[in-house]
Amino acid sequence: MNIYLLPYSWARHVAVAWVVAGAAAIAWWLTLMFVLLLGPWFWQAGMMWKQGVEGALYLANVSGAIAFTSLYAEGALRRRAVTWRWFYALTAGFFAWSGTLTAFLFWSYVGPLFVSDPYIEVMVDPSLVTLRYRMMMWLFAGLASGAAAWFVRMIHKTLANRWSVGLDVGWIKRPVGMFAFLAELFYHLGGGAAGGLVGGALWHTFGFYSDLAGNLYLGAALGAVAWGLLHGLLCWGVPDDLYAGWIRVLSHDRYGVRIPLDSQSGTVERFVGHFPRGLDLYLPVERGVAELHASFLADEHQRYSVRGLSVSPTVTRRFLERIDLRYDPRRPAPFETELEMEDRVQLGEKSEASVEFLLLPREEA
Repeated sequence: MNIYLLPYSWARHVAVAWVVAGAAAIAWWLTLMFVLLLGPWFWQAGMMWKQGVEGALYLANVSGAIAFTSLYAEGALRRRAVTWRWFYALTAGFFAWSGTLTAFLFWSYVGPLFVSDPYIEVMVDPSLVTLRYRMMMWLFAGLASGAAAWFVRMIHKTLANRWSVGLDVGWIKRPVGMFAFLAELFYHLGGGAAGGLVGGALWHTFGFYSDLAGNLYLGAALGAVAWGLLHGLLCWGVPDDLYAGWIRVLSHDRYGVRIPLDSQSGTVERFVGHFPRGLDLYLPVERGVAELHASFLADEHQRYSVRGLSVSPTVTRRFLERIDLRYDPRRPAPFETELEMEDRVQLGEKSEASVEFLLLPREEA
């Protein structure tokens, strides 16, 4: 994946989700090919595995592929060194794969303790296609994929923030607070569990009900895709720290000129006006721009804002909003408003000068 191909919009999260879903589908297909191609060979050699192993292998492979792809996609977007990119991705995949197998084995022994004697034989039957007795397997597999991805991401942040090991391009060292720590844990566990449960529901629905499909192969494929899609949507979205703010001139004087508004080193403020020396962005006085007209700010938390510094009109426009920021001499502090993607700031009496706020991939800064 390439950060330059993901504009700052809601679609960037869907792109990662579809990549993870595709990896889950490939894992399903490879597992199927492994069973079909090597199964007869193992049978002839007298080493055929038990029938119940196929389900465990399917869930473990899909879980490992989802965690691996999620970490690898993040490493690619962050321009992480190839060695560290593969290390974190393989570690997450191994933890998810082994965790799913461990949970599968655990539930195989503990699950029958929660049902009455007449149903134990039904529960342990590997050919049974029902969500009632298989739901916990899918739930544990989903939790394993989410927990593995979260654990490896915490390892990366700890190594990068404390010891500067495996730093990504443009990495900003920020301490992880308790709220952010718990929120990320909730996203990963909740997203993994939701993906596993929805995947299990689709596997059961399209595999059991003949009116829909009645095809176990199709059910397993759709279950894997839905699992990967929800994991990619809920566990890790493309964060804002991969993008940096820019100010671009839209009026015909100096059209297209742009300056970065990057906050890697803390709070940054860029000044706009017609004063020819010392300002970050010069606009001609003929367009009604004051010597020191406005300033654009970015803080260490990736929040962007604009201030009006002149009594001349300074208007921020966005969909169904118009914010007047002209300076009021009766107030000690200038008016200020937060900026969003594609907000336009119009300067001067007739709004002849116009600049636009954009969020572009950080590497362009």
